[in-house]
Amino acid sequence: MHKRANAALATAALGFCLAGPAPAAEKFDASLRFALGFPQGEFRDSLDRTGLGMDMSFAYRWPGTIVSTGVSFGFLIMGSESRDEPLSPTIPDLIVRVTTTNAILLSHAFIRLQPRSGAVRPYVEGLAGLHYLFTTTSLRGGDDGGEALSSTNFDDLAFSYGLGGGAKLALLRIERRERPDRIMTLDLDVGLRWLRGGQADYLKKGSVHRENGVVTYDVSTSRTDLCQAGVGLSFSF
Repeated sequence: MHKRANAALATAALGFCLAGPAPAAEKFDASLRFALGFPQGEFRDSLDRTGLGMDMSFAYRWPGTIVSTGVSFGFLIMGSESRDEPLSPTIPDLIVRVTTTNAILLSHAFIRLQPRSGAVRPYVEGLAGLHYLFTTTSLRGGDDGGEALSSTNFDDLAFSYGLGGGAKLALLRIERRERPDRIMTLDLDVGLRWLRGGQADYLKKGSVHRENGVVTYDVSTSRTDLCQAGVGLSFSF
């Protein structure tokens, strides 16, 4: 009896995940998620910081299949530091805010496998693309604090590939009476990606040194492996 009860519960759970509306007629999917980036391996040993940012993706669902293909773009801030300085030695009474920011842009193409219907739709995906690591310095001043100047101090590019997984939980489904074949859905999107990043040169917090008007950099070099977690909303149409 105990085994039969477990089997019945497992069947009911599977039915909850796979049941629901008839296969959706949406062809496109757009997602926007809050993201955290956790450096891995030698990248973590060098950087030891958690990145904070956003990612967005756009995918096309191939009709009659569980396959989607698309592109994903992400932005992670890996640390920043600010200081107040006089605009110049000849204008010491005008103080501006100087901010140095270390960041990563992530750009990937992906292929995803995901059920087309159900209250909960798990997915797996494979990705390939690029990590762009860069450090910028910006100057802000004036009463409104607007950015006046910005410059890229250092940058590098690395190839990246990896695997991801997650699930979409149905929040809202809209069917238009005049177009019953066109369905729109809003889902909660929760996912995790492991990205194997190639070797790159980069700066981190404290890598920029200024002395007697001369700027020098302590450049770090390592692989750029990342574990990226994200949660946000996905809109299908």
